[in-house]
Amino acid sequence: MPRTKVIRWRDGAGWLVLSGGELDSADSTEIEAEALARVPAGDPLAYIWAAGDVESADHRLATFEDLGAPTGFLVDVLTEDDETLRRQLADSGIIVIGDGPNLGGLRSGLLGAALEGIGEAYERGAVVLGIGQGAAVLGSILVDSQGLGWVDGAAIVPGYERESEAARLRELLTQYPEAYGLGIGAGSALGLGPGGEIATWGKGQVTVTLGRNFA
Repeated sequence: MPRTKVIRWRDGAGWLVLSGGELDSADSTEIEAEALARVPAGDPLAYIWAAGDVESADHRLATFEDLGAPTGFLVDVLTEDDETLRRQLADSGIIVIGDGPNLGGLRSGLLGAALEGIGEAYERGAVVLGIGQGAAVLGSILVDSQGLGWVDGAAIVPGYERESEAARLRELLTQYPEAYGLGIGAGSALGLGPGGEIATWGKGQVTVTLGRNFA
């Protein structure tokens, strides 16, 4: 498991990118371009939209295509059959887990075949880009539930420049004092590479907060 002194993330040959949420600005474009630069040549883009709605996802997919992304398609993790879902995701070069208000539905939809396919793709070098709540679900700790644990021991809070989200992180670390928090502002992203690389993109607003009992 690659790690810094604090951050530990899932093994794989690809990049794991945590975005704090999209802004219609050059900062978001930079994040998307940095992610696309690390995609294996010729592999398609899969966009998971379970946290939001298909219209917004279609718009974001078009934005990626404008930046020169490979052929892209939308993935419905809530209704697609397991074998098709696993195969589609495993064959992708970049998997975008989109933002939206339905974090619970996103988490439920990813469990099982979808997560297996994402894991296969990531292990062979695909980029996994979580945006907003799509980044939050990749941590270990969510409000009232567990995350997927791709970033071990972390509560990931997007939109961290807002006081409400900073308060959310403080509350989570009160409940889980042995954990740590990653607060990521909108238009900012944290890139975690296969060789232990760590980079900030966009506005660069990434805050690491340690719980009281963090070891």
